[in-house]
Amino acid sequence: MDNPFLQRPFPVIPSLNQVRIMDLPGVAVPPWVKGKSGLELLSSFALRQRIVAEADTLQLDPTDDHLLPKFDNCLTAVSVQIRTTAQQIAANYGRSLAYLLLTLKRGDAINQQARADWQPEHWAFWRQIETVWLGGGLLAGNLGQTAVPLARELIQQNGFPHFRLELAPNGRHLPLLGTARAAAPGTTTQLLFDFGQTAVKRAIAHYQNDSLTRLTLLPILPAPCLSVLRPSQNRDDIVQFADWLLDLLAVTWRETAASHPDLSPAAAICLACYLLDGQPRPEDSGCYGRLQHLTPNLHQFLTDGLRQRLDHELSVGLWHDGTAAALSQAGSAQTAVITCGTAMGIGFPPENGRFLPIAPTFVCLPPTPSH
Repeated sequence: MDNPFLQRPFPVIPSLNQVRIMDLPGVAVPPWVKGKSGLELLSSFALRQRIVAEADTLQLDPTDDHLLPKFDNCLTAVSVQIRTTAQQIAANYGRSLAYLLLTLKRGDAINQQARADWQPEHWAFWRQIETVWLGGGLLAGNLGQTAVPLARELIQQNGFPHFRLELAPNGRHLPLLGTARAAAPGTTTQLLFDFGQTAVKRAIAHYQNDSLTRLTLLPILPAPCLSVLRPSQNRDDIVQFADWLLDLLAVTWRETAASHPDLSPAAAICLACYLLDGQPRPEDSGCYGRLQHLTPNLHQFLTDGLRQRLDHELSVGLWHDGTAAALSQAGSAQTAVITCGTAMGIGFPPENGRFLPIAPTFVCLPPTPSH
């Protein structure tokens, strides 16, 4: 089935953050789910709110910058009270995920009416999806191990017994893994970037005989996206943001090229931003989407900015992070890839096309002190 989310000239955004669960007739949907969007139920902000509400019982500091990782540890705590409370939060996260996917699979009229930009063909496309791979930072630890089996069971018990819901291998790094598969044949080493709302992830991809053999991760850096909802639209602030992004790309390139003389002159960049022909969508005014106010073509803007900083040609592959994550499953039919982090990302793997295979011996290596 052709993907209606890719139809030209103006593809419809497939964002799950905007899907609203109004009701699922015949399913006992809790009151705290009804009327809520994917963002309100499954984002890191939503999870944080639930943790903060139980912070005393969990013995956590609600103002701690590392609240989410510390909550993840609570799921295996020695204290029965802490562990039970944490598991209840994780269970509700899993249920929320299940209700969202049931909304998409069923396509009830009440939920279609709540998503005016989607047409019947978009809901029909979701009805034929049989496998969903999950990734992203939120589900990479104990939360994923607790919430996903519960979500899978709830979906299968409510009309879809053969539906597959799986945690993806190396799920925390799916956009990097996906773009690594899009490298040109003959590449031996390539630099990859994943600019998210909270953090910037970087990696060096290594290939042998046109197969991806490993990712060497570089240290994660904070992203200067103070708010995913209301980033500054002041032009001077956007210019400063663009300079930061380009400087980071250039510095990482120089450092990597110094130790990898075979580094490809093509770098892959993922952005937490919907793109159309190398440009953020007009309706996206988020942290990265606002870059459209500086240029009519962000892809060319980044290419030119890097050339100026490096004094040589460097081509740029620019990807929406959800689309990049889906490339990790390239070749899979009736499949979607969802990432759960600051917000939800979504992508659909291309069934055909040239993508380098992942070697059976593939490894993902953590940063070393030298980096």
